[in-house]
Amino acid sequence: MVHRFMQFFHVIWLFLLPVILVALPASADVMRPMTFPLEYPYSFADDFLDPRGGGMRQHKGNDIIATKMTRALAVVDGTVVYVVSPEASWGYSIGIEDSDGYQYQYLHLNNDTPGTDDGKGGEANAYAPGITRGVRVTKGQHVGWVGDSGNAENTVPHLHFEIHTPSREEINPYPSLVASAAAGTNNAVLGAVQHKDLGDFGRDREFQEAITRELIETTHGDMVTLLQLKLTALGFYTSKYITGYFDSITKDAVMRLQQAHALPITGRVDVHTRAILNKGTGFEEELPAQKPAESQDLKEGSTGEAVTQLQAKLKALGYFTSSLITDFFGPITKAAVIRFQTAYGIVPIGIVGPETRAAMDKATASGSYVVASNLKKGSRGQAVAELQIQLKNLGYYSSSYVTAEFDDITRDAVIRFQRAKGIETTGIVGPLTRAALNPSLAPVAVVPSAATPAASSFRFTEDLSEGLRGEAVGELQLKLKAAGYFSGPITEYFGPLTKIAVVGFQRAHTIDPIGVVGPKTRLVLNGM
Repeated sequence: MVHRFMQFFHVIWLFLLPVILVALPASADVMRPMTFPLEYPYSFADDFLDPRGGGMRQHKGNDIIATKMTRALAVVDGTVVYVVSPEASWGYSIGIEDSDGYQYQYLHLNNDTPGTDDGKGGEANAYAPGITRGVRVTKGQHVGWVGDSGNAENTVPHLHFEIHTPSREEINPYPSLVASAAAGTNNAVLGAVQHKDLGDFGRDREFQEAITRELIETTHGDMVTLLQLKLTALGFYTSKYITGYFDSITKDAVMRLQQAHALPITGRVDVHTRAILNKGTGFEEELPAQKPAESQDLKEGSTGEAVTQLQAKLKALGYFTSSLITDFFGPITKAAVIRFQTAYGIVPIGIVGPETRAAMDKATASGSYVVASNLKKGSRGQAVAELQIQLKNLGYYSSSYVTAEFDDITRDAVIRFQRAKGIETTGIVGPLTRAALNPSLAPVAVVPSAATPAASSFRFTEDLSEGLRGEAVGELQLKLKAAGYFSGPITEYFGPLTKIAVVGFQRAHTIDPIGVVGPKTRLVLNGM
């Protein structure tokens, strides 16, 4: 009886097995036999299906970070099924199909003249000679060059790599990429690929290598790659990408390492910082005497990141009058320190000692600021410093340092704030974002009058009337709200509530109350 039941079970299983296999999702992990699509060096992580476009779409491939003009290689023997021409919104790209019907897609190939970022390289610098639709290619054949074309123009150079099944469903390339990288002979490849699981510092060969020279922001190359790997292993580098480029994220990681080891927080990989990073490598440098960062007084003639931090804080509090944040403690910085010390009852000698540092840290930690102007990546100055402090107080700005420079870390903080408030995640501080920031302020701390925020730099240049939309309307609503005439939300739409507020404003300033922002109304608004 049991034997007959087992026979019946086997028959049913053989019947159902093809159905079960067909029903399995094609997006489950599939490892395709292939070679790696780029020449080394490179780095990548499993970012398949990560949110993109503010969560409106998913990432359907893996981004492989590499230096611009790194050679892209055919991963299989196959046929080129498409070559994008002219450049599309996703950039120059090609597709290769293998004998099983799987398709391998290469996006964001190079569009620049070699050595530039001019966007004028054309197809000759995107595709290898002879790569056209219908041509046969062999595994490992050169097919193009890495770049940042299309909507990758403002990112680091990388290859967006996708794998599609014969039914044209996207599958995760990561297992195939890891397997093909592991099959290579260069051990450093695995270090770059698996940087999320680096384990004990010093375990792998690449960590036994030493950083032998000073590294600063904007430097690039293998030494920066090694720095990022070491900082990742120590828990300070948070990006999932090892780029080999010393950017603001790398600088922030270096500064946090320095802070953790009581070193001067400069963001530079100097001799003392290298001593921490090179432990266990056998590489030693003579170390000059160095006082801990927190015990260092700042005075006229001092230089470095600590002076930059000082100027940013003084500017945020309204005492530093220069439009330029530097790393040099000169007469302007000394005058600002003296004004701060006088206002806070500290002996005004112009030297930043423990008492002045404590008062300044307390003032910048508890102070509240009105974000009064539009800001975006590249903006600098007091308004950016105030924005960073405000975002830090609200829990969105991850850096420990106020830089007064709108960099990638600041932009990420703005995006997180916008997402939390349901605002379009542009990373730009416009009227809607400012309106969301300013009401969330705690009651304004009692600070000297010099810390009063500057008025908005926006100038009204055109007539505004009911039915209009845009940034100027948002600025108008902010001005009227600050003056007590507008009580509604900031919408950037000139509706009945905005018109009523304009009429009230005009009456208070003896302007014909017609509810239209004309030359006389603009004159008063621009003077506020």
